[in-house]
Amino acid sequence: MGNFNQQLVALTMATLRADGKVDTAEVEVIKRVAADLECDASEITKLLLEENEKQAQCPDIYSYIAEVGKTVEEPADKQLIMEACIQVALADKVLDTKEVAVLLMVCRALDCGLERLICDIAIFAQNDRDIKIEGSDADFTEEFIEEKEN
Repeated sequence: MGNFNQQLVALTMATLRADGKVDTAEVEVIKRVAADLECDASEITKLLLEENEKQAQCPDIYSYIAEVGKTVEEPADKQLIMEACIQVALADKVLDTKEVAVLLMVCRALDCGLERLICDIAIFAQNDRDIKIEGSDADFTEEFIEEKEN
């Protein structure tokens, strides 16, 4: 899988499917990112359909992500794909632990560096205050802590 469009769609689709829901907003983000990168819209739509079907049958998505990640050679392509995956994960305004797990796997597969992943997520979240990070609204009052300790 050496084609940038295929790599982009494969890894963003894996991110999209992380929470178990195929959300229209997330699909639109993939299409928008692809359009911004001047990718052929009809090819992206075709690849999205094919990739969704392929990943629905995939027994080990983490191995698949690692396999695709190995085929991305250019550092600039790695960063573009990583940022696209973050945008897809944040499209529904919620970042949950399943999406974080997939983003971490994509980050490792692309050899992007954890520091960069964290900073990129923080930048996107800072620029959109409606984004919720799962667990970030937890109630850590003294009563809550005592309850958990007992």
